[in-house]
Amino acid sequence: MNNIGKRSTKRSAQAVPATSGDSLSQVAYDMLLQQIMDRTLVGGAVIQERRLAEAMGISRTPMRRALARLEGEGLLIRLTDRLLSVRLVSLTECLDAMAVRQLIEPEAARLATGRIPAGELEKLKSELSELMKNKKPSRSMHWAFDDNLHGAIARHSGNSAILETVTKLRRATRLFEQMAVPQPTLSPGTEEHLKIIKAIERGEPDKAADAMRVHLTLTRRNVLDMLDK
Repeated sequence: MNNIGKRSTKRSAQAVPATSGDSLSQVAYDMLLQQIMDRTLVGGAVIQERRLAEAMGISRTPMRRALARLEGEGLLIRLTDRLLSVRLVSLTECLDAMAVRQLIEPEAARLATGRIPAGELEKLKSELSELMKNKKPSRSMHWAFDDNLHGAIARHSGNSAILETVTKLRRATRLFEQMAVPQPTLSPGTEEHLKIIKAIERGEPDKAADAMRVHLTLTRRNVLDMLDK
């Protein structure tokens, strides 16, 4: 495991803007979540509450709240009273998450059809167009759009349980893919994403659900294929 000590923590962390206790906790949470999701804090990295608070320039109380929240969401594992580690996602957990996503997200796409504002759909189409024009998109570019599209569909499904579940499952699959799957030369899933958007735009819930199901099936297959290489 990597130990996030004083030197490495200061290099990866940034100072948190001065604000109220609750806001400090939220800002610290957002920064740590981003570092976990973009693998600045890699799976297995050990985090020390005091040193991380010092690196971000905040007291230990808001930092403790932020870490407890991430622990409650399953992104951190408690080692001792003051030490945690970033959770490693196994292949089995990733595949289990993908299986549940294949059940839930097609229904989310069906429910979201007719509910996503036209302006938001146009913005998603524009983002996807830029991504498809880029011959070598970065991993962060791919995930930014992926989060925006899947997040919008889950959010506009009108079902809070779907939104919460999809958010949690997507984190598991994203962390595993970034940990175990090599950086693709082209952004995966763009053609399927376009079919999902077009079906929603045309007001075709069944086709949107089918397009989402195909996309997730291919995503799972791509992960397994790349692991076999």
